[in-house]
Amino acid sequence: MGLDQTTLRAMSPKIIYASITGYGNTGPWRDRRAYAPVVNAEMGLTKHQGDARGGEYANDPFSHGDVYTAVECAAAILAALYQREQTGVGQYIDLSMAQTLLYVNEHTHDALWDQPVSPDAIRSFRPQDYPVLTTKDGVTAVVSGHPAERGTFDYFVAAMQAPELLEDSRFTTVETRLANFKQLMEIIKLWASTVPTVDELENRLAKHKLAMGRLRSVSEVAQTDWAKERNAFVEISDRGTGKVKLPNSPWIFSGSDTSTRGVAKYRGEDNAEVFSELLGLSETQIEDLYQRDILSQRGPSK
Repeated sequence: MGLDQTTLRAMSPKIIYASITGYGNTGPWRDRRAYAPVVNAEMGLTKHQGDARGGEYANDPFSHGDVYTAVECAAAILAALYQREQTGVGQYIDLSMAQTLLYVNEHTHDALWDQPVSPDAIRSFRPQDYPVLTTKDGVTAVVSGHPAERGTFDYFVAAMQAPELLEDSRFTTVETRLANFKQLMEIIKLWASTVPTVDELENRLAKHKLAMGRLRSVSEVAQTDWAKERNAFVEISDRGTGKVKLPNSPWIFSGSDTSTRGVAKYRGEDNAEVFSELLGLSETQIEDLYQRDILSQRGPSK
């Protein structure tokens, strides 16, 4: 079709051409098929999560490889646009899902660490150990902070008003707290179960520099005062007989409307316009591309 980056950039060196693939356009994996679950597995995310569950491996329901790569691609294009302002030259951007997942994984550096680790240290925070607590009213919450960590342990002790734990030989150092972590968590969970409400739990924890968030579904979030005040969700036309609810844009600019608005295009809806008006193809040529499955289009569901 003559739409490869070499051909287009020869016609106009200012073009910024972004290519997203599973493993990149070079290297021994360049021809492999890739979807988010596959790349999650290849890049260590699935194993990391399964190791935290004691070796029970399962696919992550969230498509990190798709979403993060799209975000990084947008950032790369913006950087290339800025560079073009300075140099007048465009870029070919080769972006892989695989390298993106390594790049955004805040635990990659720890997985690569091959030096001795002090027994009194908790590397990379170990968030899989953070407490999940249920209060007397039956509401569950997650607390940010490792109870065995230096300093954080003292915050938990203060919040629970249990100074005797500071003298308990099981919990005097990070090393002993990790060795007796199951018992420490049982103490924290038992305490939380006596706190009347989840709001009271948050108040007690906040007084001692600990943050918590209650376990909610997205539907429950949408009903909160916070979501309504921040306009976190919007309704847009489904281009049929109804509307769909979507998360609003997270950017709030002081001088511009950055909210989600308008309607989404159906897949391939603008094919004819793009290929005829911009590329000069005839109706017959465009139809031939459909017949050969080079182009595809999908209209509204009936």
